[in-house]
Amino acid sequence: MPKQNRVKDEKYLNTVRGKPCMVCRRAGEAHHLQFAEKRGVGYKTGDNWVVPLCRYCHINLHAYGNERVWWALNGVDAKEWAYRNWQKYGERE
Repeated sequence: MPKQNRVKDEKYLNTVRGKPCMVCRRAGEAHHLQFAEKRGVGYKTGDNWVVPLCRYCHINLHAYGNERVWWALNGVDAKEWAYRNWQKYGERE
């Protein structure tokens, strides 16, 4: 698998941390969407594909296993949110 350049942006991650959780509205931490781009074993998606999830929902998502289904069951389009939030961040830079 050819190496892809992943977006790494700690400043952006800090803008996502503390935003309301997309599911329950508690203060969130940055969760990297696993299905947003191709990944290799042990590689996260780029920082441009993060969304805010509180600790409880973050653990719940990983325990559930199928991330796409988990988001659908919670009625959230996380990939769209991540895309739009990254675009807004880029406009401010």
